Amino acid sequence: MAGLFALAGCASGPTSIVTRPVRALPQPTLMAMDNQGSIFQAATAQMLYEEAVASRVGDTLTIQIQESLTGSNKSNTSASKNGNVAFKGPGSTSSMGGVIKELFDLNVTSTGSDSFKGTGSTDNANTMTGTLSVSVIDVLPNGLLEIAGSKRIAVNGDLNQLRFSGLVKKRDIKAGNVVSSQKVADVQLEQVGQGVVADANTVGWLQRTFMSVLGFD
Repeated sequence: MAGLFALAGCASGPTSIVTRPVRALPQPTLMAMDNQGSIFQAATAQMLYEEAVASRVGDTLTIQIQESLTGSNKSNTSASKNGNVAFKGPGSTSSMGGVIKELFDLNVTSTGSDSFKGTGSTDNANTMTGTLSVSVIDVLPNGLLEIAGSKRIAVNGDLNQLRFSGLVKKRDIKAGNVVSSQKVADVQLEQVGQGVVADANTVGWLQRTFMSVLGFD
């Protein structure tokens, strides 16, 4: 029983690849050192004829997820080897007879061949599209916006969670505070599920244990 519980403890799911926080942390309130006037404040001003662009911690923007990855790998290998060996006795004389004569007239021929041919191919295609609202969680010294966000949807006990994080340039943000995931650097994107549907597509921990211990066909 102790061994079973130990194996069960090793059956935890994979860790998340999104290491950044998925929401903006509370920021300390800083008192303005310079007063630009009773109405206009540069730190919080919004222009009448300009659309506000996400630029501060806590601002939100929309990520258009447009990820498509296709990979293919093919290999063909062939090899062959042929060999012939012949041996002929020194030859007998008229005075030889019986077994001795047969040994001296012995002719031996050996032929061998070996061939190998192997082929292999693998194809992989991943596509994910959709939209996700994320928050600016940090502004780096070089001006890049560190963004992250998550979306959780639960239906009839099944939970589906989408996580996203990366780095964005302000100039890549389009109207409406929208940016394509193809313009995001250091992207970490994952979709995980929990529930009956996810369990039906997951190998049990006991079966995984036997597969790892008994690693033969």
